[in-house]
Amino acid sequence: MTETEQIKDEVIVRVIGADNFRLRPHEVEKAVAEKLEVSKFAVKDAVKDLVEEGELTYVYRDPCNYLEIPPMESHHAARPMEVVFDSHGEPWICDAGVDSSKDPMSQGCWACGDLAFTRND
Repeated sequence: MTETEQIKDEVIVRVIGADNFRLRPHEVEKAVAEKLEVSKFAVKDAVKDLVEEGELTYVYRDPCNYLEIPPMESHHAARPMEVVFDSHGEPWICDAGVDSSKDPMSQGCWACGDLAFTRND
């Protein structure tokens, strides 16, 4: 493992171990430089690389800047939906691509009349 890789690993360990998973950049630089006996410039370069690689991010939380682990996207937006009208003209919310000539209920659709969409419903 190269010196830069060791520095990067130690920076990540420090940030993960911190309260709220964030640390002030100068705190990271000082602590890692002292522990690994390297220059603060080497730590700054490693932090810069980690930010460019997306492993860390700079975040402003009034009144200070912090280094944080970026949030991971844990879910995607709602699946594609469409409104389909049954043979009685009643609207149904369905997954996109359903066969509008078939019964919406049998395809897992929701009757709009059963759901409140506004405060007046």
